Amino acid sequence: MNPLSVLAALAPWRTKANPAGEGNPHPGPYNILGQGWLPDAWGRNLNFWQMDYDPLPGPSSSIVEACVWAYARAIAQLPGYHKRDIGNGGNEIVTNSALSRLLRTPNDYMTSSDFLVHLIRSLLLTGNSYWVAERNSRSEVTALHWTDPRQCHPVQILVEGQSFREVFYQIGFNPLTGLFDRGNIAIPARDVFHIKLATPRHPLIGETWLASLQVEQATRSAITTTSSALASNMSRPSGVLTSDRELSGAQIQELRAKWNEQAVGLNSGGVPILGWGLKFQPLSVSNADAQVIDMLKLTDQAIAAVFGVPMILLGVSNTATQKSSEAVMAEWLAAGLGWLINHIEVSFDAFIGLNDVTAGREWTEYDTRALLRSAFKDRIDGLVSGVQGGLYAPNEARSLEGLPAAEEGDEPRLQAQVVPLSAWNQPQPMPTAPSAPSAPSASTTANDNAAEQTPEEQKAFAAFLLERAMNHAAG
Repeated sequence: MNPLSVLAALAPWRTKANPAGEGNPHPGPYNILGQGWLPDAWGRNLNFWQMDYDPLPGPSSSIVEACVWAYARAIAQLPGYHKRDIGNGGNEIVTNSALSRLLRTPNDYMTSSDFLVHLIRSLLLTGNSYWVAERNSRSEVTALHWTDPRQCHPVQILVEGQSFREVFYQIGFNPLTGLFDRGNIAIPARDVFHIKLATPRHPLIGETWLASLQVEQATRSAITTTSSALASNMSRPSGVLTSDRELSGAQIQELRAKWNEQAVGLNSGGVPILGWGLKFQPLSVSNADAQVIDMLKLTDQAIAAVFGVPMILLGVSNTATQKSSEAVMAEWLAAGLGWLINHIEVSFDAFIGLNDVTAGREWTEYDTRALLRSAFKDRIDGLVSGVQGGLYAPNEARSLEGLPAAEEGDEPRLQAQVVPLSAWNQPQPMPTAPSAPSAPSASTTANDNAAEQTPEEQKAFAAFLLERAMNHAAG
């Protein structure tokens, strides 16, 4: 390159005319986070602006937002419990533990719903969700503080005398906590609640599902941009007026004015009266527009399939068969929602230390029965079947609906015809209530007394009875 070309490339008017053009210097958004260079997880390509690569990934289409919010709305309404085995095959809810308090109130400025919404959005959009733990004097976690995953990344520090490096997390500035006023600091991994998706590149750095949807995202963005520009630039009427008669220019202008007078502006929806053989012919969707719509549907279906969300929950469905809400939720639980809920639960177990409990199994559980809160008929039918099948006691089913306990309703029950297969042809005895003991009669008392006498006493007693009977007969 000759000196003139170099000077031309550095000329200020050339840079202003085409700042992103080939050969022009570009400073790049190195300080976009306010903390110097971008973290290595997002700044691996120094010329990412030339590669059309977004260093701060986020939602780029409405269908992605719909999928993310479908998860957020579903999981944020689930109540979280700390459960424990009680030894007889059942379990109980622990209400006085640090985990139970954390699930109810994660910190002073967030509700449990806010906590789950932030967790799910950062997890699905960036592949990672970081929360800094605040502990009390007993080393129990009392609060979790959300941090921007774009400003956090793990680091490994070699400790003298150890074979393995220790893991720390570099946490960015957080305006709601006074601990991070100095900027980036390193926090031990034991004090960072980190949930991540698949880790194909680094064991501690998750990768969002959007990484596999670059083609679909680009296709949808191109179609949307082109359709928006086409709709803004072109003029397409809703219909045309046709006639077999030949009309003059003045007649055409008069007809147009009368039509607009009845069908445009404040008079929209009026009924114009057509004369001179005029017919109104509405314009339908062209074949090209129909193909664009079909392409958008295919793209949306691919994105929803990667997120594991049923299309009917996103308002996009081509199936004529309508499924019940319970069937849709069961399909979603099997496809993606159940996995994400379990992923959050086991992450809590590992962070709190429930996996190390030796006295009995303890775990975190989000109650998915809340998903059928609006499906009253399906919920009641399930409880009725559970009570009649002996799975629930009546009071257990009533407690699930928030009803008070009924008298004599604590024991599960079954119908009398439910018998083992080996006794199908045998009548089953009906349970009877124990009867109260009756008072002994005089003869029974005499017989009992006679059974306790010696043979000589029995002979004397018999002679006495015989003499008494003879005297009674003689008298």
